[in-house]
Amino acid sequence: MSAAPIAVAPAGSNAPPKGRLVVLYDRDCGICTATARRLRRWDRAGRLELLPLQEAATSGRPAIAAAGRHLPLASVLHVVDESTGEVHAGGDAAFTIAGRLPGGRVVRPVAALAPARWIVGQLYGVVARNRHRIGRWLRLEGPACDIPR
Repeated sequence: MSAAPIAVAPAGSNAPPKGRLVVLYDRDCGICTATARRLRRWDRAGRLELLPLQEAATSGRPAIAAAGRHLPLASVLHVVDESTGEVHAGGDAAFTIAGRLPGGRVVRPVAALAPARWIVGQLYGVVARNRHRIGRWLRLEGPACDIPR
């Protein structure tokens, strides 16, 4: 049984927004859940769908389920554009999300710059590797909870 291919968007893509993005967050991580809550408040136009990564593989949605089966979702943030099949991870996912939110026209040209992508990728990596520790420091640890959709 062969798996459906996962399309990965080129780093720094400066393309205009396409469809609604699915943001796969870890509902068992305090910092991830707090970030998802903040994204939900910021995204008044409904450009993002927040989905716990724990539900990705069984979502019944081909692009999301493929990401859940074949990508290391628990290690970094992943964003799936179901309209294109593109998957963004880590710092590129952060740029993709920011590009869809208010002020995104400013973010997209910055995301096209290799030094900016590298810097954000490095900073994102440090946070991702230490997210549980950071969550404890910020007192964001606690029972798992879902973000209203």
